[in-house]
Amino acid sequence: MKKIRNAIIVVLALSLVLGGCSGGTAAETTAAQTTEAAVTEAQTEAPETEAAETEAAAETMAAAEETAAAETTAAAETAAAAETTAAAETTAAAGKTMYSTWGLAMRKEANKESEQVGSIPVNSELTVFDTSGEYYEVEFNGVHGYALGKYLTEDAEEAKAAYEESVAQEKAEKKSSSGNSSKKSSGSSAKKKSSDKKKSSDKKEKKDKECLNGGILN
Repeated sequence: MKKIRNAIIVVLALSLVLGGCSGGTAAETTAAQTTEAAVTEAQTEAPETEAAETEAAAETMAAAEETAAAETTAAAETAAAAETTAAAETTAAAGKTMYSTWGLAMRKEANKESEQVGSIPVNSELTVFDTSGEYYEVEFNGVHGYALGKYLTEDAEEAKAAYEESVAQEKAEKKSSSGNSSKKSSGSSAKKKSSDKKKSSDKKEKKDKECLNGGILN
């Protein structure tokens, strides 16, 4: 539109100049024709200019939308990564549940020579925080310490089977011990029988206690 106004102004100026110089009808006619041609040309150029401006605006908008979409995708990926990291950190802080397949000693530090702070019976459920190294960082019955990792499993059924096996073994050992004791005391006096019986009973009680405590501690 600006070009049209400029063209009309130029043509009018030329018309005035030509009219003033010649003062004739021919000049006016020429000026009018020139004005009309300029207006027609400007009108022809105007749609082309508007189309070009519209196309440029559309391209700018498309580029802006593409940039916004890319930023949204990047933000979503960043948020997802942050959530994953947070979940992993939460899991590590909370620990995971594992089960003992043997009666274990729980020590203050991650080595065999460290002070014992508790014991973990076979088939016990405990919380494990760190699974690196030979000793795992664990918590059992409110006590925090370290236990041998090779005797811990995430499979509850495996721990249960280990417990049942240890109980069966204890029963077999008790039966064998009871049979041997009976044979030894068959030719002894009543007093000796009473003494042997008491020793045997004490021994069984000790083994029963060990079984309740989880058997051999490591």
